[in-house]
Amino acid sequence: MLVGVIVDLSVWGLNKQLTYSVPPDLVERVRVGSIVRVPLRNRRIRGWVVSVDPAAEPAEGISPIAAVSGRGPVFDEALLQMSRVLARRYVCPLSSFLSLFTPMRLGRRGVLWPQGPASAGEDPGGRVLWRLKPGEDPLPRYAGLVAAELSAGRGVILAVPEVREGSRILGELAQRFPADAAVVHSGIDPADRSKALWEVAAGKRRLVLGGRAALFAPALDLGTVVLHQEHDPSFKEQQSPYYDARVVAEARAAVTGAGLVAASATPSLNPSFWPDVDSGLPVAAWQVEGTDRRDERAGWPATEVVQPPNRGLPQRAIACILDARKRGERSIILLPRVQATASGPGPEELIAFLARVVPGARVARADRPGLGNDPGALREALTADVVIATEAGLADVPRPAVSVAIALGVDGYFSKPKGRAAEDAMAALWSLAGLVAGRRPKGRLILEVHTGDHHGIEALVRGDYRFFVRKELEVRQESDAPPYRSMIRLQTAGAPPEFVEQLRSLPATRVLGPVAGGNLGYEILLKTSALETILDPLGTIVSTAPQRVLVEVDLKDW
Repeated sequence: MLVGVIVDLSVWGLNKQLTYSVPPDLVERVRVGSIVRVPLRNRRIRGWVVSVDPAAEPAEGISPIAAVSGRGPVFDEALLQMSRVLARRYVCPLSSFLSLFTPMRLGRRGVLWPQGPASAGEDPGGRVLWRLKPGEDPLPRYAGLVAAELSAGRGVILAVPEVREGSRILGELAQRFPADAAVVHSGIDPADRSKALWEVAAGKRRLVLGGRAALFAPALDLGTVVLHQEHDPSFKEQQSPYYDARVVAEARAAVTGAGLVAASATPSLNPSFWPDVDSGLPVAAWQVEGTDRRDERAGWPATEVVQPPNRGLPQRAIACILDARKRGERSIILLPRVQATASGPGPEELIAFLARVVPGARVARADRPGLGNDPGALREALTADVVIATEAGLADVPRPAVSVAIALGVDGYFSKPKGRAAEDAMAALWSLAGLVAGRRPKGRLILEVHTGDHHGIEALVRGDYRFFVRKELEVRQESDAPPYRSMIRLQTAGAPPEFVEQLRSLPATRVLGPVAGGNLGYEILLKTSALETILDPLGTIVSTAPQRVLVEVDLKDW
């Protein structure tokens, strides 16, 4: 019996299948996806079985595998195919993705699971975008979907952009489905996380809850993949391999025949989400469910744009806070900064100001620098009469019950020096509006801005996210920016002229650089309208380069 093995060394020179024989006593434990130890250059290296030929006879010179590790296979043929697709998409060795399917701690040796990992589904599932209403809690939807899939004997992977953002979602679902939930985010002890992942591989748990890495849980009979807060930029991994969890989710759903659900009140500017917006790009087969403009506008708060004062808060904002206090209601102030700057006050300065203008009110900070990592302190802060928050502080739900929401320094959100600043600003400010949306009597949203002519601010006043999408896509099309172009960053230890010339030969691709910088010494930026076309030649250029090259496809910040 011969097997093909990919060794766990993320170097291009070993990005190929190596052949080993299988000793008789290990034959019953070896399948595609098995973790093995193999001899290589006088060492024993970890690797993964990617092919099995049970009829082949060992030939002279073929070394045997030394051991089988772990409690069973961690991927199957479908997930192997997915890994190959992702390795090509992100221009990195296959082992970089196979390692993501492997729990951090292998645990004691066990028997091979009788049925092995689940195989791919026969029929592809649908792709659904859940457009959440402003302020809508998606937990009931998630719980209903999970219950339905578990009842049908299928599993669910639910990924959140960051543990702190999705902690309530993960915690509530784990409590509702304790027998099936495997919580595998980075805040869990590595030993417990590995134990949970092996139980997924064994078929003992069918609900995987975590961050980006949850999408690489071992093979299971998968019914649906869910992306909570699909728009969040932290779904993009910031170390090699630089994968985007949204792309990984689509790939996993495709190879396993699972359904895919993306949920957000402010979906990303993926043109396939917006079939009624003339984006000039092909529209994929996403089914859009949820709110329309009338639903949004019906519960949208009364929104006002006010000029910033010389110091403190705008008079209109103070009046609204005082009015809310008289009615026994609470207010929240969103700050774009955690300390005072020339652009405006920080939380401590604002607390001192409010003590003078709203006497007797309990004012509390709800931001990470103010509270550290104490969830209890954060929950307590969210019950204050006036809550001062940053985006990070508001990420830990439950959301505070407030009737007045005030955003200071709104210009700063839209003017950050990156291409997707407007998209990120809209997500933060739309979420803030959601805290007061749907209230009776109507909630209030106060936006402090110097100039109110940005299309994002106009969309907030209208309560019309589709208006923002249409205008923002027009801006990006005019500036030749994503999603109309793909951005790729190369970090390299050296940039010889012949290497740069090879990059310039790529079709429909503009090469910017090299410039000094990055982790390896130089950075080169590629801007292309033909991503799929250049992936294979780019892989050849990178794999044969005389120096190390890191490739980041689809930049998070551009």
